[in-house]
Amino acid sequence: MSELWISIRERKDRPGKWLVDVRRGAERNPRTFDSFQEARDFEREVRRADARGALKPSAPKPQTLSQLGEAFLAHKRAEGLEPGTLSTYRFLLMQTALPGLGADRSPREVSAADISAYLKVRKERDAMRPSSIRSEWDRLRAVFNFAKAEGIVSRNVVEDVAPPKVPKKVYDWLRSPEIGPFLDACFEDFAIIAKLAIFTGLRRREVVFLQRADFDFLNSVIQVRSKPHLNFRPKNGKERSVPIDPLVRPLLERYLKMHVGPTPDAWVFPQRDGTRRSASTRWFAVSVQRTAARAGINRKLTFHDLRRTYGAMLIEAGADIFVVSRLLGHSDVRITQEVYAPICGKFLAQEAAKLGRHLGPSLVRQAPEVPALITPSRSTGA
Repeated sequence: MSELWISIRERKDRPGKWLVDVRRGAERNPRTFDSFQEARDFEREVRRADARGALKPSAPKPQTLSQLGEAFLAHKRAEGLEPGTLSTYRFLLMQTALPGLGADRSPREVSAADISAYLKVRKERDAMRPSSIRSEWDRLRAVFNFAKAEGIVSRNVVEDVAPPKVPKKVYDWLRSPEIGPFLDACFEDFAIIAKLAIFTGLRRREVVFLQRADFDFLNSVIQVRSKPHLNFRPKNGKERSVPIDPLVRPLLERYLKMHVGPTPDAWVFPQRDGTRRSASTRWFAVSVQRTAARAGINRKLTFHDLRRTYGAMLIEAGADIFVVSRLLGHSDVRITQEVYAPICGKFLAQEAAKLGRHLGPSLVRQAPEVPALITPSRSTGA
């Protein structure tokens, strides 16, 4: 039997999570844990089981694309992928991409030409947009990366196919003069939700899963944290504390007192019957569009644009881009810079102008006078 090899490392794509990689020969079994101590305990348990001869051999490797898809989804589930995202992956992989390539084919038989032909069909026959085709390419690349890591294929053929070029995405948010009219046009239940989104930048799922215990008025923050028992995990697995602006704190305190149950697990923004709203509810989007129309805003807005309004107003107020990125819970500051590129330029110009203010006195000080040249007079003959 091959020697057991185990490594523990922090995940770069999910800070705060620890990956235990267990390998024996070509077999590999990665597991993700919430802390280093849990990862360390798991390693010791595996080594003790190995010493007792109790380690079970791994399941046979997938032989078809369909089996590969199931193994990939099981791997994602073990990593802690949100159920909603997992369901989307299952639909898009198992009912579209893999059947399109041939669900019963061996992963080793798939070539770059097959991937290219499939994406061409999606573009021409199914009239898919470049952004959707790019998503298909990304999903297939992830599946074949998994297959390569598991030793099922020797190379990822998807990477040999150039992804389609996608037009640069244009992001939107409420401009400063629009915020007041928009909030004035909000009706009933949506009014407090809109104010919360604009002043905290919470995502739709984060708002849906808010409970009374998440409000820490002692420290003036809202805790966005994982709730495994409710199948909720913040995007990118990044828990964070969002400051409560003093302007909206009295509104939130009054709302919780009058409309939210006293127990820590009471939903903050439930449906009329007190149950939690669906994580995929369209009520938020419809409410934003109707409110915008009443406020005389003619372009189409989404609920996520209220979150972007929070980031935009912070940048316009002079907040550092890295601070804004952390408050929004972005995995990388480059995401923040891309979204807010139009106003980041203005912010950077303001910062760069500090150089002129610093060096100004040196540059505009009065230059010393240069003595006039004395031209010697020509001597004249007597």
